[in-house]
Amino acid sequence: MAVPSPLGSRQTVAALLTLTVVTGLVDAVSYLSLGRVFVANMTGNVVFLGFAADPGSGLSAIASMIAIAGFVLGALAGGRVAHALADRSGRWLATAFAGEAALLGLVAVLAGAGVLPFAGDGRFATIALLAVALVSAYT
Repeated sequence: MAVPSPLGSRQTVAALLTLTVVTGLVDAVSYLSLGRVFVANMTGNVVFLGFAADPGSGLSAIASMIAIAGFVLGALAGGRVAHALADRSGRWLATAFAGEAALLGLVAVLAGAGVLPFAGDGRFATIALLAVALVSAYT
């Protein structure tokens, strides 16, 4: 069931453009810094998963699977929140934006402090958290 936008036409377009820019920037950084994996573009991860079947590709099947799993977990959580706020669509939009911003901010702070690494096996936690955060762009 589609949730009608509580915003006017211009505000809806501005919100969608903002989400597009944010997910594009985060995907660019994740692709370059986290070992050629997307955290917002799951279609790309499915393609990378197929390419990773070739051992010489240099792509990580595990990273793509973790991103997809994080996306699924984020979608499940977002679906539960959307269901709980179904009768208040204005609250749902604000909650989705706030949740995405909070998780992105948390990941930025933790990565900047060196708690979440960008390399090695520790990068998988960064990938999963970013995938969970960016699912709100799709819900």
